[in-house]
Amino acid sequence: MKQVLINSSIFFDQVVILEDGKLMDYIHEEKDNKSVIGNIYKGKVMNILPGMEAAFVNIGFEKNAYLFLDDLLSDKFLKEKNIKKRDVTNISKVLKKGDELLVQIVREPMGEKNIAVTTDISLSGKYIAFIPRSIEVNISKRIKSPDERKRLEEIGKEIMKNGNGMIFRTFSKDCPKEEIEKEYNMLSSVFMQMEQEYNYSYAPKLLYKNNSLIEKLFLDYIDSTVAEIYVEDIKTKEKIANLIRGYNSNELKNINIIESSSAFEMFNVENQLEMLFERKIELDNGGSIFIDVTEALTVIDVNSGKYVGNDSMEDTALAINLHALEEIGRQVKLRNISGIIIVDFIDVKNKESTNLIISKAKSVFKEDKAKTNIVGMTKLNLMEITRKKDKENFFNLITEECEHCRGGGRTSSKIHIFLKIESIVKKIKKNTSCEAVVLKTGYLLYNKILHSCMDIIYKIEQKYNIKIYFLKDKTILTDEIVIDKMGKSDYINSIFKQK
Repeated sequence: MKQVLINSSIFFDQVVILEDGKLMDYIHEEKDNKSVIGNIYKGKVMNILPGMEAAFVNIGFEKNAYLFLDDLLSDKFLKEKNIKKRDVTNISKVLKKGDELLVQIVREPMGEKNIAVTTDISLSGKYIAFIPRSIEVNISKRIKSPDERKRLEEIGKEIMKNGNGMIFRTFSKDCPKEEIEKEYNMLSSVFMQMEQEYNYSYAPKLLYKNNSLIEKLFLDYIDSTVAEIYVEDIKTKEKIANLIRGYNSNELKNINIIESSSAFEMFNVENQLEMLFERKIELDNGGSIFIDVTEALTVIDVNSGKYVGNDSMEDTALAINLHALEEIGRQVKLRNISGIIIVDFIDVKNKESTNLIISKAKSVFKEDKAKTNIVGMTKLNLMEITRKKDKENFFNLITEECEHCRGGGRTSSKIHIFLKIESIVKKIKKNTSCEAVVLKTGYLLYNKILHSCMDIIYKIEQKYNIKIYFLKDKTILTDEIVIDKMGKSDYINSIFKQK
């Protein structure tokens, strides 16, 4: 069974999904930088880029959003404009400067890349994704039963109205028609209000704001496999309880919502999250994988390590590769690795072995919520995988280029520094009566904290009513933060001044 842990800090909100205590999924969001994926806007075309087959669309952000031709030519858009796809030789055939259109964000800004939008609008619920201006009823591939697929298709055709279709999500399996219809009508009402506002507003205009982190968690992760949800405060507990009550589902009624301020400690979550920084991941069979993130792609190397295996080299290599794929799938999800992924497996000679590896990869990534494609295997036993990139990966979020080696290495980002310091102070507050703490860091981290982190440090001090001092320690060569002393304010202050 699964446990879901929700943690909120001054700077960051985190959700972890555990399976029998093991970290399986990780969702995170900066409080001052909420995710905009899924937001819907009335946008205005500011410029056409024929060479890139794209347009710049003003949706109210500092930078205009990209709208690529492939994200424009949805069947719905072409039908509305009464255009045949074969007649569209370039983007200028269907768009011109000054046009206004309904768009939805599909990719957040990443590095130098702008926000990307699409005209293919959808609204997500628990059971269905509502697809405006479509008469199609589609069903998740994860619902395998022919009888269940037929039942859902019939329900979809019965409840559809105003030419708006739907995609049945996995959670709709065995769900009563009344519950599905209730959600369809709710989403239909939301879209009708959005359409009305579109017709009577000026671009750019935000028409629909995507769900909060808690709501997204509920829609995408909470199902019958979840046994417990741990929250830190009564407000979050009530919000989740209300979401569950809103769905008349027997599968959700047995979920236990527990209020606890120490769930991350109880399940050893922080140590498991630290693993996401490591380049080398040890496998429980003695093998290992190495993960290297580059600008263009991510390379994952599989090594035999201490694994001895069978007498046959082929069987040994196959066993390591298949076992490594389980961990590769987990790491890709946890780190939100996307774009092009190359996996360098231990060499196998037989075609049957290669087919087993490909089949295993497809099975591992089948449940991935991000669109993932197993392209195939080269003659050098390199597997190519592509994974949809909609937001910054975890590695780039919690690290940044090192100023002292001109980008050749990575150091902790401010986000990671804040998380580490708040975690330390939170534990001190819970377990002691200390009023102040002295933290030792290396020279580089000390200077970064002093020059660019003190505004958030002050907020941490105020929240936990603990004064934080920092000391430079030339023996610390990493981004480690170590407790030097803690105690009453007068005592710590006097010691700190002497140093």
